[in-house]
Amino acid sequence: MAITVAEIDANCIRHNLEIIKNLTKRNSSILAMVKANAYGHSMLDVARVFRKEEVEYLGVAVVEEAKALRANGDKGKILVMVSPEPDDADFFIDNNVETAFSSFNILRYFAQRAKERNATITGHLYIDTGMHRDGISCDRTLEFMKFVNENPQIKIVGLMTHLATADMPEINFAEKQISLFEKTRKILLENGFKFQYYHVANSAGILNYPNSHYNLVRPGISLYGYMPTAEMAKKMNLKPAMRWQSKVMLIKKISKGSTVGYGMTYIAPRDTYIAIIPVGYGDGLQRSLSNNFQCLIKGKRYNNVGSICMDEFMVDLGEETDVKLSDEIVLLGKQGSEEILPYEYSDKINSIPYEITCDVSGRVKKILINE
Repeated sequence: MAITVAEIDANCIRHNLEIIKNLTKRNSSILAMVKANAYGHSMLDVARVFRKEEVEYLGVAVVEEAKALRANGDKGKILVMVSPEPDDADFFIDNNVETAFSSFNILRYFAQRAKERNATITGHLYIDTGMHRDGISCDRTLEFMKFVNENPQIKIVGLMTHLATADMPEINFAEKQISLFEKTRKILLENGFKFQYYHVANSAGILNYPNSHYNLVRPGISLYGYMPTAEMAKKMNLKPAMRWQSKVMLIKKISKGSTVGYGMTYIAPRDTYIAIIPVGYGDGLQRSLSNNFQCLIKGKRYNNVGSICMDEFMVDLGEETDVKLSDEIVLLGKQGSEEILPYEYSDKINSIPYEITCDVSGRVKKILINE
């Protein structure tokens, strides 16, 4: 039986999905992002939850993720967000998966391959409204759609963009992006190009920019109970879905002046007990947190001491302790009245909560509960 596991609560995911539906007044369909192993929450497991809740689409980053979903029996709509390679055309044809077009070269390759196979590839026109990552420049969208008109083996069902600063309403860049998207949408419409789906809003856009909702929204991190900031998540009343836990595997009594772990980065200021926990950076616990984070044992917070190892970290239990072997420890989630959220870790290492949950590695068994 696995010692270190991450419980993923399907009830929390369903709650968060309902919050998002209510924020969009149920006028927008949902494209649930399950990329990066569902932000560390087990893509194949949570995909089943979303399909049971009848979400319109699942969103992934790369072809390999779409392959895994199809291999697991998923038959619904899937959108691959990152620009594919030319050789991927056959996959999109054979598996009825949709692609986000960010490249004229890929468009031409895919059109040619679909023509050779007397087949159709369905996609979304991804336009770059200022983030300058993915997408085709707005001033080339008419050229793009005219090519599509001449190559009916390509079917474009969506127009999309991505917001760079939706979590930063104090600046107006997102409004500029939305305005440019709307301007481009109208130009295309005036030239006879209408799409089934229009989608702009990510999790932060759903909360902060109602004018970005259109008829499809793309929640990601919010589905799992988090937002770019803890304040935003609290405002939305989201419920964290992950509870990352392990057990105390060893307890040692050490003397004042003893060192703990690699590099002698911690020297005990007193006689104390040390607990050894079988979780390390090989499991996704960032080494940069060494000597600078807490975990929960018996509903209390305890400090990590010493460098985080590949497979273990150490905790100072104090001079007297009632902690015993095999007691549960919690890295993320609730224990008693205490709770640790990923913001607590990300703030310490100048990161974001997305990275904390995504980093929970494949070595940590994910268990879906309340399915």
